[in-house]
Amino acid sequence: MKRFKQVLTLGIVLLAGSGFAAVETKNHRCEYLTNPLGIDAASPRLSWIVTSNRRGEKQTAYHVLVASSVKLLADDKGDLWDSGKVTSDETSHIAYSGRPLLSRQSCFWKVRAWDRDGKPGRWSPVAQWHMGLLKAGDWSAQWIEAEVPVAPSVTTLLIRRATYEAVEKSGVADVTAALTSLVKENRLKVEVNNKTLGIDPAQNLAKRLRVEYELGGKAYSKVVDENQTLVLPDELEPLRYLRKSFALKATVQRAVLYATALGLYELRLNGKRVGDHVLAPEWTDYRKRVCYQTYDVTALLKKGDNALAASLADGWFSGRIGNGANQFFGKVPAMLAQLEVTHADGRVERITSDASWKSHASPILASDFMLGEDYDARLEVKGWDQPGLDESKWVPAIVRDESARRLEAQVMEPVRKILELKTKAVTERKPGCWTYDLGQNMVGVVRLKVSAPAGTRVTLRHAEMLNPDGTLYTRNLRGAPSVDHYICKGGGVETWQPVFTFHGFRYVEITGLTGKPDADAVTGIVIASDTPLTGEFTCSDARINQLQSNILWGQRGNYISVPTDCPQRDERLGWLGDAQVFIRTATYNADVAAFFTKWMVDVDDGQSAEGSFSDVSPNTMGVSGVPAWGDAGVICPWTIYEVYGDKRMLERHLPAMTKWIEYMRARSTNLIRDKDRGNDYGDWLSIGADTPKDLIGTAYFAYSTHLVAKSYRALGRVAEAEKYEQLFADIKVAFNQRYVEADGRIKGNTQCVYAMALKFDLLPSELRSKAAEFLEADIKAKGDHLSTGFVGVSYLLPVLTQADKTDTAYRLLLQDSFPSWLFSVKHGATTIWERWDGWTPEKGFQDPGMNSFNHYSLGSCGEYLFGYVGGIRHASPGFKTILIDPIVHDGLSWAKTRYDSIQGPIATSWKREGQRLALEVVVPANTTATICVPAKDLASVTESGKAVEKAEGVKFLRQEKNKAMFEVGSGTYRFASEIVE
Repeated sequence: MKRFKQVLTLGIVLLAGSGFAAVETKNHRCEYLTNPLGIDAASPRLSWIVTSNRRGEKQTAYHVLVASSVKLLADDKGDLWDSGKVTSDETSHIAYSGRPLLSRQSCFWKVRAWDRDGKPGRWSPVAQWHMGLLKAGDWSAQWIEAEVPVAPSVTTLLIRRATYEAVEKSGVADVTAALTSLVKENRLKVEVNNKTLGIDPAQNLAKRLRVEYELGGKAYSKVVDENQTLVLPDELEPLRYLRKSFALKATVQRAVLYATALGLYELRLNGKRVGDHVLAPEWTDYRKRVCYQTYDVTALLKKGDNALAASLADGWFSGRIGNGANQFFGKVPAMLAQLEVTHADGRVERITSDASWKSHASPILASDFMLGEDYDARLEVKGWDQPGLDESKWVPAIVRDESARRLEAQVMEPVRKILELKTKAVTERKPGCWTYDLGQNMVGVVRLKVSAPAGTRVTLRHAEMLNPDGTLYTRNLRGAPSVDHYICKGGGVETWQPVFTFHGFRYVEITGLTGKPDADAVTGIVIASDTPLTGEFTCSDARINQLQSNILWGQRGNYISVPTDCPQRDERLGWLGDAQVFIRTATYNADVAAFFTKWMVDVDDGQSAEGSFSDVSPNTMGVSGVPAWGDAGVICPWTIYEVYGDKRMLERHLPAMTKWIEYMRARSTNLIRDKDRGNDYGDWLSIGADTPKDLIGTAYFAYSTHLVAKSYRALGRVAEAEKYEQLFADIKVAFNQRYVEADGRIKGNTQCVYAMALKFDLLPSELRSKAAEFLEADIKAKGDHLSTGFVGVSYLLPVLTQADKTDTAYRLLLQDSFPSWLFSVKHGATTIWERWDGWTPEKGFQDPGMNSFNHYSLGSCGEYLFGYVGGIRHASPGFKTILIDPIVHDGLSWAKTRYDSIQGPIATSWKREGQRLALEVVVPANTTATICVPAKDLASVTESGKAVEKAEGVKFLRQEKNKAMFEVGSGTYRFASEIVE
């Protein structure tokens, strides 16, 4: 993620020159991206924000110019589109409405705005976007692969004895026969696990395979850990390099490279890396579409000899992905590259991937998301990515037909290196075994720096937690050993960083070195989809600040191309349920609009013809139709619309959203979802609370139906809106008849059922307060502790506050004994745990089969921190109108919150001292806000030191309970009031 965007400061300098309005446009973007390359939208949408130092500033009109060159734009000529002066206060989702855009079209644009007095501001700096390859015929490149078959061994391989055994405890099985049956052509390659060996000698324990074998008449032995790969003879099939040498006879004016892979790729041009993408391309269902990336490589080319080179790996396409899947989408990775060079004379030259490319083994012996990466520096090929290389030992690449693949431009920020973490502590647990603590549970890889003799094999193991004896806790990794190996070339200090894998870890164990490694031998390289950070929350309680940090780190580590559940074990899938319960928190922390624009296409790709959404997207598990999981197909698009005002999101996904509603209707009895609920996870990982699964299904059926009705209403499609409004009303009646008693008690009587019923508006008005009483009673009966799992947790605190039970909400928020949000914080967590009891002092670690320590779902309380403690909420889609309603409570003495909305930065800062409250609010230009100032009465309220009635731009609305409510335009407001204790 990028650093926090500094798009507005509290004091903005007046623009020079009296001829222009004191209004500027900033943060110019196209399709949510800054100066994007490779857009394939026929009518890209432009956005900006308006800034001004005046209170109550508004944009009354705008003028957009789009030109095919910077020179034309400098002359105020929009040869592609001249919008003229448009009377409008809209600043986002302004659809390009000019000449039809062509493939490769360069578009340069600027905008100016008129202020509230009708005075024009200055033209903005030039922004730009570039169109991608819009038609299949624009591609002349061919898909190529670099697989080099290994010749069959002629040396006889005999398995003498093989045992599969527990590492630390009893349990052993003879698997000699099973292993012998897998030997083919005197070679053996097998993944060591229960399935391939046909037995589990020690359930829930770490195991290893011990093999005694004979090769060419000589005896050998080998030990391989569970979930690693045994290869005999001891030869690995390394990843391949690909390269193309070419000469340019003329001066280069501009060069653009379009590339993608079935798998992962990293490109280099004349010895320098192309772009800064990591794990490209982003993960999609390759059967439906493949994202390509676009790079401006003008500065990397030269007249004369050049070389374009690539590394290629399995990645999500042909490597191991969640739940044991291997080679799910294909067997062998492939690459597609098209370099288009425009010379000074206007001539265009194309260098494309084809049979003329060459291939060679790389030093990367193996690379896999789950297993890790192995690198032998002794095998490095000097100059492999530079011109002038002797290619006599390189072999031709293989062209393969992948013409049916649908290619689409990448529409989201790529995965990038976000930051680096230095080691906090180093311990030697036993001789030669060093454990590095990075101080933060992170996602990425390690940059290793060592000095050792040639042939030294350094092993790096990764873990989130330590066992009581200081060893790495890795049992929760299941089938993802997460082990990297580096073989030194010798001759001095060597630096290495894995390229095509990632791990979730805080601790790194180094073995294989004869001496003590330096303290800086390990540096954590944090990667994530580079969604710009938009939120910041701090308060008087350091524990809550750590909780917010944990939430953010959980989001950062699990937004890797898709919103995964966890980054460390053999899963790492785009679970829909996790994504939907967390999405509102995610939108506060970062600008995830482009991220979800891409992922919602993945979700629709996973939908069945009948309308069922899959449990995960990209879909590797088939379709299931699980309540709360499938409903992500409705909840996520609606949330993006609410937060960013994106109607195109609704337009694109409403057909799939509606199919989901009809799927549920067809599989309900009298509108009760009592059958065909797929894997039916329920309120996943709840604590001592059994919420009826048919109730969850029916509640979400109602909620999604309501959101679909609202979506049609937002698009002006009245007939469809009325149809689904009526269906929602009918489901609501069925829900109450089946599950709700006359006194407001709901079947199951769990925190989850009440949170859902209140959030989803399923109860008649006269029962809402009664249901809230039952919810509060359950919380109190549990000693102010949580019992909800994934499904109910995000709604709990907001519905309590909305029911005027903020005291209870704060007691839950500030609780630090088990189960609670702060329990893990108290015990040193730096990310959100999957379970409330992932570890406890009494029981130690939970079941390793389901025990991630980086799992953002239970961190969905972040919405409450920003929206309620900080008080920043939208009053209309896209924050065009804003609600500022901070919940001031004696549990905290102050809180500061900032959120960079699509309209601009919004900020609150409150501090209480006894009965006195100071509240500062920043409202962005071109918006209005309702500010709820905690106050015993209007007379106690001042603004900027004046009686509030005399404050500029502040309109009193009403006194409501213990709040004075005001309407304001943009600006910074400083309120003081006397509050009720």
